[in-house]
Amino acid sequence: MQRERPFILFGLSEDRTSWKGVAALALIFFGAMVFAAVVSPLIYFAVKAWATSSPDTIPGWLSSRMAPEDFPRYFDRVRWLPVVLLLPWLFRWTGLFSFRRLGYTEPKRGLLPLATWWLAGMLMLGAVALVQWAVVGARVSDQFSTGYLLEKLALGLVAGLVVALLEEMLFRGLIFRLFYTALRPGPAVALAALFFAYVHFKHVSWPEGQGVHWWSGFEVCWQVAVGFILEPDWWKFANLFAAGAFLNLLFLRSGTLWPCVGVHAGWVCFRAVYTKFIEIPVGEAKWLWGSQTMLDGLLPLLPLAALCAWAILAPRKSSLPES
Repeated sequence: MQRERPFILFGLSEDRTSWKGVAALALIFFGAMVFAAVVSPLIYFAVKAWATSSPDTIPGWLSSRMAPEDFPRYFDRVRWLPVVLLLPWLFRWTGLFSFRRLGYTEPKRGLLPLATWWLAGMLMLGAVALVQWAVVGARVSDQFSTGYLLEKLALGLVAGLVVALLEEMLFRGLIFRLFYTALRPGPAVALAALFFAYVHFKHVSWPEGQGVHWWSGFEVCWQVAVGFILEPDWWKFANLFAAGAFLNLLFLRSGTLWPCVGVHAGWVCFRAVYTKFIEIPVGEAKWLWGSQTMLDGLLPLLPLAALCAWAILAPRKSSLPES
């Protein structure tokens, strides 16, 4: 694959690379983790102290719903605060402070590829589900009802679209292009997909009853940083990596984010319903067939690998604006 100028940032030509965008991303991402390690226990104790003196205030309401075992989630919310605050600067610094430059070109013409790829994403996971049902069977949840199904489907449609619009803007429109500016296309696709999997994969062990101390933020920070190694789930990581790689390749091939949004939204929508109402009885063969989460096992990985191969072999076109 040859580098294409519309995907390269900072006004560089095809024969020039720059790591400054990747360095800024690493500084913001890991700096936010250190920020949360220091600040999250302070905020936690401040809310607890305020709640003790004023139990009928908002801090009192928050404190009643803030058990020590919830501290990792508390840390997670705090660490995203500096990221959200610095993202507008990062978009402006990279010259991507517009939907058009990010890749959301010609919204009216984007509706058809969005809908087409949304259907493709749904059909892909539907095929995986059919194989699971045929081979290992499935159990429908006791809470299933037609009304509840329609409610979850509607929520899945909305949530899928919102999540896909935001994540594709961030991971493909910005982050992938930071790697693309620093590397050749192949390594850029791989490293951006690794980062996508890394951000989505986290495992924090925080047993019930474990207290929160001044150093607790650093304990959570360490587990978030290397959790995929401490508690490895390689099939899940491989599926997330393959999904990220395919979305990167689809962005390169189409030159627009609309197909990426479509397939991503289709995946989120299908999983929102399937994981809620279906249980797959998996045992030792879970590594092969996966579960209702659609993020583990070899079976969900196969169509993703096939889609990656298709995206590499199919001709690509660049339709991103250059300025």
